[in-house]
Amino acid sequence: MRYCITVCMVWIFGLSAHGQEQALYTQFFYNKLSYNTAFAGAVDGVELSFTGREQWLGLKGSPSIQSFQGNIPLVGNRVGVGAVLRRQSLGLTSHYTANFSYAYHIRYGEYLLGLSVNALVGNLVNDYREENLRTTQPVGLDPALTGTMEKATYFNAGASFLLRKEEWYMGLSVPAIANRHIAFNDDEEILTGDRNRFWHLMVGYAWPMGAEMIFNPQAMFSYSDDLPLKMDINLLMDFGENFLGGVGYRSFSGTDHLRSESISLIAGVKLSPDWFMTMAYDFGLSELRQHHNGSIEFSVVVYPGERDMRGEFRSPRFF
Repeated sequence: MRYCITVCMVWIFGLSAHGQEQALYTQFFYNKLSYNTAFAGAVDGVELSFTGREQWLGLKGSPSIQSFQGNIPLVGNRVGVGAVLRRQSLGLTSHYTANFSYAYHIRYGEYLLGLSVNALVGNLVNDYREENLRTTQPVGLDPALTGTMEKATYFNAGASFLLRKEEWYMGLSVPAIANRHIAFNDDEEILTGDRNRFWHLMVGYAWPMGAEMIFNPQAMFSYSDDLPLKMDINLLMDFGENFLGGVGYRSFSGTDHLRSESISLIAGVKLSPDWFMTMAYDFGLSELRQHHNGSIEFSVVVYPGERDMRGEFRSPRFF
């Protein structure tokens, strides 16, 4: 069998199927619930968002992500509920997840402490049907290829912590605690073996700079056993209430030194009082850049209903 170039590159650069369990977003500031569910309720009003990402353009079978998020504050912003519905695909594998979160926020002077638990339900599909494969002989003649679809449904749970003040936040989370998913259905045993437990540390600051500009530096550090430390940094600037611009940087730590993965350009515009859209384009910096045309990502955020802006910065990126 001749392996697809995507599979080879994923193996070479260490982004295995375990690594893809965690979605990769350049605009993580619009996808905080994916990493830290204590952000449930840490918004001024109901917030709905959709994000689409096409990674490594021009490389067949490269990662693709589509996700929908809902974030709802309740009980005077002391309680929050959230949901993230996501589809990821990589080569012959599709991964569907639904992550539901509950958070409680406690005020202590000028600080707010958020504690959260979340329930994760996932469905993993490996599609080995012949129309999806490129082989040197018919699929039926290769005993390693069944020519069918393998499916597994599972459950996991996580917990998150968030400390915030008016102008900054810091959060630590583990979205899926168990090293092994609890399988509801796994006839082909594709969930066997331990998975990688991911930890995420997120920090951000909002710095008013006059002339209706707000500087929003944000960073996220992701760690898992046997996988490189990942660092994402976004330097964003709000220009009034209508425009956003900035740059991003992503790196992985190798066994001997820090490896740069990509740099990004980020831009956003307010389409209406309740609609905001942003886009990001990643320029590859690793050796893999020779085989793709960068990555593109867009987000649309909707704020239905009234928003309570008292005592908060106007930037929708901050919380």
